[in-house]
Amino acid sequence: MSFAANLKDELCKDVPEQESALHALLYGFLLFSHKFSADEISFAVVHEPTARLFAEALATHCGISAKIIFHERARGTLYKVSIEKASERRKILDAFYHAPKEPSLRINRANIENEEDVPYFLRGAYLVCGSLTDPHKEYHLEFGVSYMNLSRDLSTLIGEVLPQPKNTLRRGSYIVYYKESENIEDLITYIGAMMSSLEMMNIKIEKDIKNRVNRRMNCDNANMDKTLNASLQQVEDIKYIFENKDESFLPEELLQVARLRLENPEMSLRELCESVNPPLSRSGVNHRLKKIGEIANALRNGKTE
Repeated sequence: MSFAANLKDELCKDVPEQESALHALLYGFLLFSHKFSADEISFAVVHEPTARLFAEALATHCGISAKIIFHERARGTLYKVSIEKASERRKILDAFYHAPKEPSLRINRANIENEEDVPYFLRGAYLVCGSLTDPHKEYHLEFGVSYMNLSRDLSTLIGEVLPQPKNTLRRGSYIVYYKESENIEDLITYIGAMMSSLEMMNIKIEKDIKNRVNRRMNCDNANMDKTLNASLQQVEDIKYIFENKDESFLPEELLQVARLRLENPEMSLRELCESVNPPLSRSGVNHRLKKIGEIANALRNGKTE
């Protein structure tokens, strides 16, 4: 199961017992549903526990039964929840202080009695219009809202208790979102998904470790390539000297290093240092190899007899 589905499972584990918290949770469900008016109250989700939590909460808090319709699709089952009776829709609107015909939906703060109820309201909103990208790939959590003023109200409310989210418009939906892992962790912890937040932290730690290992490996590989290329050039220079002049052409201090490199092209600079008799420092061996390269280039250019 995906991380996003596990997160919603955690948020759906129980119906809050406190009346004001249950009221706030239901308000989040209703206000951010697909339709919330006297003509239609409905939403559709792919997460079955979300549909069942809404139906249970509505029955407990308002004594109204919501109808859940299953739609089988190639991409998975869609669960549509709707209130079919006009009298029940009107009862719900009255319970949450909304008029039957509202030109623009806004958050009515009367439905969120105290600060402790805000997480439940945001939980309901996230369950019906929220989504989260797999944190193994990238960090992105968003609410997709149908109404501009409602999205602004949501952004303002979140900004009162957490870092201010960003806003954008995408294909006719108003998006309230976070792209920072710390902000996402704070939000899902705040709305009641502590285990998912801890799991996300662990994923981030694993990604950081993996990235460090990859950077180290890339660095090591680059150094190996650099060392190998240098060794191949040194061998080529030594062969050129020996083919065009005999070995006695090189001074003894250079000849010993030249023979070692020619016989051991895979040796690192450190290993060459240890093999020279008497042992030399890295700078000492590197200086001799550099001098051999200069002699080879001089020979190629006809500047050395």
